[in-house]
Amino acid sequence: MSKNAIMLTPGPTPLPPSVSHAMAKPILHHRTKEFGELFDFTLREMQYVYRTKSTVLMMTCSGTGSMESAVVNLLSPGDKALVHTTGAFGDRFVKILKTYGLFPIIVAEEWGHAADPKKLAKALKENKDVRVVFFQHTDTSTGIVNDLKTLADEVRKHSAAIIVVDSISGLAAEPLEMDAWGLDVVLTGSQKGLMNAPGLAFAAVSERTWKLVETASLPRFYYDWRTMLKSVKDKETPYTPGVTLVMGQAEALRLIRQEGIENVWKRTAELAKYTRAWAARVDLPLFAADPANILTALKLPEGLDGQALIQEILREESISIAGGQLHLKGKIIRIAHMGFISKSDLDAGFAALEKRLARVKA
Repeated sequence: MSKNAIMLTPGPTPLPPSVSHAMAKPILHHRTKEFGELFDFTLREMQYVYRTKSTVLMMTCSGTGSMESAVVNLLSPGDKALVHTTGAFGDRFVKILKTYGLFPIIVAEEWGHAADPKKLAKALKENKDVRVVFFQHTDTSTGIVNDLKTLADEVRKHSAAIIVVDSISGLAAEPLEMDAWGLDVVLTGSQKGLMNAPGLAFAAVSERTWKLVETASLPRFYYDWRTMLKSVKDKETPYTPGVTLVMGQAEALRLIRQEGIENVWKRTAELAKYTRAWAARVDLPLFAADPANILTALKLPEGLDGQALIQEILREESISIAGGQLHLKGKIIRIAHMGFISKSDLDAGFAALEKRLARVKA
C-alpha cells in the first residue's frame, strides 16, 4: 500500500503525525518513574474524555477484551443479564455471556435502528432481578447511535442494574457524559476516536460498580479489575503493558485536550453532515434510520458488488473504505469520519466512489 494511503475505515483510523512520532521514540521500561508519569497522565486525560470522576482502567488488548472484562468482573454463574443489541457488536456481548455459561435476556433491534426505550422498559419490568444491562453507544456494523441518556433513565426507573456501555467506536467522536447520564461502566478502544493504534482498551468504572466487582465469581485473572485497581495507585499496570501504545495514546489525548472534547464532537458531526450531503447528491441512501456521527453507512445500487468495489479502490488508489458485515456484506459501504480523518480524505474517497458508480449508471 502507498505511503500516501487514506483510511476511511471505522478502526483502525489514521494517526496524527505526532502520535506516530511519539511511538517511534526510544521505549521506556514499564516499572520506571517516567512510564508511571505517562500512564498516570493517560488515565487522567481519559477521565476528561469520558466526562467522569470515576476510576479508569487500562488493558493491553482490543476493545473486545474490555467487553469480556466487563462480563467476568460483574457477573456470577446464574446471574441475569440483559443485552439490548443494535448490531454485530451487541451480538458480541451475547456471545461472550454465553461463553461464560450465562443466558442473557436479549432485546434486539432491526439492524439500522437504535435501541427502543419502550422495549427496554418492558424487558426490565418482566425481569426485576437483572444484575447488569449492556448497551452499545454506537455500532459500526450498522452506523447507528443510541440515546444513552434516555436508555439509562429507563434502567434507573425499573431496576438497580449496573449499566455497561460499549463506546469502543463512540468515545471521542459522539457526545458522551458518563457521570451526568448515570452510566456505570464505559468501555473503549484506542484505534478509533482516540486516534491511536490498535491494542489498548479502557474501562471507566463508577464507584457503585465496585461492590459488584468484589462479589462477582466468574473466572478472571488477566482481566481482574481488582488487580488493576491496586496497580493504578502505584501508577503502573499489573502485567507488562503496550508501552509504545501508551506513549502514542498520551500524545493523542494531548491533542484532544488541546482541541477540546466538545469541539471534537462538533468536528465529527460536521464531517458526518458533509458526507451525507455528498451521498444525497450521488443518490446513495443511508442505511441507518438513526445514524451516528462516527460513520455513514450507505446502501449500494442493486447488482453492484460492494466487496469488489472497495477492493478495487484499495488496490488502485490506496483508499480503504469498509464494506458491510455478515448479511450486509456486499450490500452497503461504511465511510468513517471520526478521529484524524479529514475533509480532504473524504473528498478523495468520494471521487474514487463516484468514478466507479458512474460505470454502473452508464
